[in-house]
Amino acid sequence: MLKASNYNFFVETDDDHLLLYNAKTGAFAAVPIKVKSDIEHLLKSPRERNAGEKEILDNLTKGGFLVEADANEFNEIKKTYENYKNDNKKMILTLLASETCNFNCPYCFIYDRRGFNMKPWVYDAVLKYIEKNAGERTNIKINWFGGEPTLDHKNIVSFSRRLNALIAARKFETKVYTMVTNGYLLTKEKLETYVDLGINMFQVTLDGNEGTHDKTRCLASGGKTFSAIWRNLVDMKSTGCSFDMAIRVNFLKGMEKDIKELTDKFAETFGKDDRFSIYFRPVYNFETKRDDICAVQDDIYSLEDGVSLQMKYNLQAAEATGTLRTRFLLSNPVPHPIPGWCDTEKKNFWVIGADGLLFKCDSYIGTKGQAVARLTESGDVEYISGAYNWNKNIYEDEKNKKCLSCKLLPLCQGGCPRLRKEGRMVCYLSEEHIKTALLKTHAFNLKQSVGANK
Repeated sequence: MLKASNYNFFVETDDDHLLLYNAKTGAFAAVPIKVKSDIEHLLKSPRERNAGEKEILDNLTKGGFLVEADANEFNEIKKTYENYKNDNKKMILTLLASETCNFNCPYCFIYDRRGFNMKPWVYDAVLKYIEKNAGERTNIKINWFGGEPTLDHKNIVSFSRRLNALIAARKFETKVYTMVTNGYLLTKEKLETYVDLGINMFQVTLDGNEGTHDKTRCLASGGKTFSAIWRNLVDMKSTGCSFDMAIRVNFLKGMEKDIKELTDKFAETFGKDDRFSIYFRPVYNFETKRDDICAVQDDIYSLEDGVSLQMKYNLQAAEATGTLRTRFLLSNPVPHPIPGWCDTEKKNFWVIGADGLLFKCDSYIGTKGQAVARLTESGDVEYISGAYNWNKNIYEDEKNKKCLSCKLLPLCQGGCPRLRKEGRMVCYLSEEHIKTALLKTHAFNLKQSVGANK
């Protein structure tokens, strides 16, 4: 016996198609409108009346639009979240190699830059922590972050060599190394060194094309940065290394033309190189002690408008390059279900400050009062008395009743833990957003199909 899923979405198009989407499985299909009545019948009474309906029934079941009659989809989503949160096999450490930066971006949420690179004893303590808490079946992920991590390049190289030796000796199951950098110092030579050490996933941020980028992502001394970053990216094309370079584009109001220029430039330069991808994010107005953000505050989009334009720009890039390729949450117009909002939710996740302070959210780094614990020289975690408990389960919080009954729950799992901590519930997605995303993606797919058949 079967029944209709609680997480189904259906949208009719102007070109006589019915779009089907399931938020729990991520299944997305476009079918001729003429089979709409058959689909509606099968969702209400999941028994085929003829041979033609059997194929439809099988596909509805395969996509999760129909589920077993005794299935408890909510409990399955909750279980996915709990498994993600409590997975002891995965260890995810974000290392702040440098808590200083060579840039001075006005909207940066790291407003208390403490101005020093990671202490040598902290690198040693991280290795001790890994030795004590990781086993042969551990999946370890190291994220290099800052400040600007490349300012401590030599110590990143030294630590990575020592870590690789430890992993080889202990035979960890998998390892993943990533780096978020402004790209100014990431030359081809440095990239090749990092890739050789296993750091092969990178993110570099641009604020649109050269004209707008140089206004907001300037050097601490005031100098321009776009041309140096772009030159580094172009140089990377000539290497035979295997890596994943995601270019994140921050945008403000009035950047439509600039975004189009950059998108076309990216497509022309990197469009046929699968190692490079591009995605877009609105600038967010994080609470900050700095006054600099006032200079751009009027140009920051509301959340709703920002997410809508984000979808538009991502599709615009997909049309220019001929493909949607990105590994980042909310970057694909039609979102995929997730086990948890971010790594902050996981027990074995720490952001390790340059002085050994431990944080749970990267937007709090640099603020001592938001530290949850500290790393000792012996590699142990010493919790700070009175620190916020990040282990709170969204499924056990009475404040989350609205979220838990929402059809979008599999796509956000309660949303940003930081905002929940601050008593704010912000929805990054809406049912209307999903419907718009389905329509726009369908139009994109049709256009690509027509182009492929020419």
